[in-house]
Amino acid sequence: MMKPTHSVGESLGHTGLRNDIEKAILKHAGLSKSSETDPAFLLRLVDATSESVELCGKLQRTAVLQARRSDIPWSEIGSVMGITRQAAQQRFAPEDFPELPADNTKRISGATALNEMDILKVEEKNGYHLIGFGPLFLTVMASNKIWEHCRLYSFKITSKRTQMETEGWIYVGTWFPFHYFKRIVSE
Repeated sequence: MMKPTHSVGESLGHTGLRNDIEKAILKHAGLSKSSETDPAFLLRLVDATSESVELCGKLQRTAVLQARRSDIPWSEIGSVMGITRQAAQQRFAPEDFPELPADNTKRISGATALNEMDILKVEEKNGYHLIGFGPLFLTVMASNKIWEHCRLYSFKITSKRTQMETEGWIYVGTWFPFHYFKRIVSE
């Protein structure tokens, strides 16, 4: 197994990240002055840390797949994680996706973070709008309406999403750290 090029807390700022995660977990669990020995708090803390592990695992998987969508090689991803290229690929390679059920949808292969918005501009002109996405693909659906698409880069999307939805945008989903929106331009 390859060793990471940094140790915990070194140049990548892991100490700050650890502190931020701890604060978020304690806040989520409802920390109070009497919490240290309160069995109910301790159980909430166990639950919050369990949720955090699951969520961080999902975020990690999405980040790895986003790196792959941006053509970063498995060897570099593995190196950053302190594992081999093969281990990273075996752990995070996307699974096969089932065929699309509807005749009015199509999957576009080869979509990356660098070209997907250009692909969507072409598909908009051809009468399609985004309904899904994944590693190296977009799923679009035919429509009799004209659509436009927007991609935002954000770690805190809640207030921005509310603003976008107020402006008529429909939230399609997230592919960490990107968030995808669409809206009807004309009927």
